[in-house]
Amino acid sequence: MFCVLLSFGLRAQDSLKIIFAGDLMGHGGQIKAALTEDGKYDYTSCFKFIAPYLQSANLAIANFELTLAGPPYKGYPQFSSPDQLLVDASNAGFDIFTTVNNHCMDGGKKGFMRTLHVFDSLGVPHLGTYRNTEEREKNHPMMVERNGFKLGLVTYTYGTNGLPVPDPLVVNMIDTMQMKADLARAKELGAEYTIALIHWGEEYQTKANAEQEMLAKLLLENGADIVIGGHPHVVQNATMDALPQNDIAPQIVVYSMGNLVSNQRDINTDGGIMIELTLRRNTQALKHTGNQTIEQKCSYMPYWVYRGEYEGLYQYYILPSNDACHNPEKYQLPPADLKALTVFDENTRLRLKDSGLKEREYVWEK
Repeated sequence: MFCVLLSFGLRAQDSLKIIFAGDLMGHGGQIKAALTEDGKYDYTSCFKFIAPYLQSANLAIANFELTLAGPPYKGYPQFSSPDQLLVDASNAGFDIFTTVNNHCMDGGKKGFMRTLHVFDSLGVPHLGTYRNTEEREKNHPMMVERNGFKLGLVTYTYGTNGLPVPDPLVVNMIDTMQMKADLARAKELGAEYTIALIHWGEEYQTKANAEQEMLAKLLLENGADIVIGGHPHVVQNATMDALPQNDIAPQIVVYSMGNLVSNQRDINTDGGIMIELTLRRNTQALKHTGNQTIEQKCSYMPYWVYRGEYEGLYQYYILPSNDACHNPEKYQLPPADLKALTVFDENTRLRLKDSGLKEREYVWEK
């Protein structure tokens, strides 16, 4: 067994900033809005307000919850979006995508293979779905090195909406024995910090269920340093103290970040949070003890998806909700949208008030 190490402009530094985002969806309304007069597609407006924030990080990761199965493009229930969505999301600042989720088989074997081909042809790193077991062994856990930190990434899904996964394709399913083996392998490969990205839980439920709590505990006890979840399409509770008996370091679990962007408009589904994780070496501990100590600092930034016109262009805009609440004129929000944004922002803050996570305010300057 061997593994590929991804290097992103290596520099020996004392800190690393990582941003995690939720489910990148591709509903029919999004496809229609992105269609340009010349018959092409353009999603740049979708990310324009968050791109500076993404680009401020050393690494940004999101869940790619759709396929690039080619035309005819379609939304729910079996997604196939234009390739331009990946191009524009990557250009906005996302560095890595998980491709394993309940929609990864929406295009069948052909769509599955085409999705991986598009990622690879664009040089965009991805993890969670593979052409065969040999490719999985080579690429999972994904080892990422940036700013002198060596990270291990593992990822899994609860299922594929009942769609079969034909041989020799591999979809990383939630399997406790395999998860333990992958975490041990990440450590063998030299991971200083291991990130578990998992697709789980019940849709539209704002509180994690017992199975999520059990799996989070298993991941943390077997080598994961942080657990980041998705799938419910709403922001769920989070904790900085998932293993209270462990007094060595915070045990961070974010059960669901909600949607990054989608056409969903029901309460709680019209936005999400980004998680900002900063890793820092305790150089004093290194100097005095000879042991490398990595300190974690974690915060969240809520955002809301505005479906409407900005400067005359109808699109889906991801807005930093705190800034948009206080400066609605900057984002040209109609009263009804401002009201929906305010409800989402207040609900999200209330849900996370006991998590230990601090809100990270962000102001976009035009």
